[in-house]
Amino acid sequence: MPLIEVTYDESLNEGALRRLARELPSVVAEAVDCPEEPWIGPAGPGDIEIRFRQRGPLDVGDLKRVVEVRTNFYESRARESQRRADLIRQGLSDVRLGRTGVWLILSDGAWSQS
Repeated sequence: MPLIEVTYDESLNEGALRRLARELPSVVAEAVDCPEEPWIGPAGPGDIEIRFRQRGPLDVGDLKRVVEVRTNFYESRARESQRRADLIRQGLSDVRLGRTGVWLILSDGAWSQS
């Protein structure tokens, strides 16, 4: 169950943010696909959560856009984590975000929802 946080600056307009929200679920699901959590099609309720946050005046860094993806650690994902992060960045190239960073975080976790 990937949790995605997108941090962006004021130069990214609402249309680009909406395109990003549409593209992220399939791009991320395909990039993190593994035998333990295979991608079997469009995301269902609770499969992917995306949060958008505009950069604040105290944020520090050169990148105007950062996509952080948190998902479960599996050995098969860890062996190719850099390739998977690159796949996410490349998969978003059609959205034309400009200079963007992708941070793929693999960790042990559990998910529950009602």
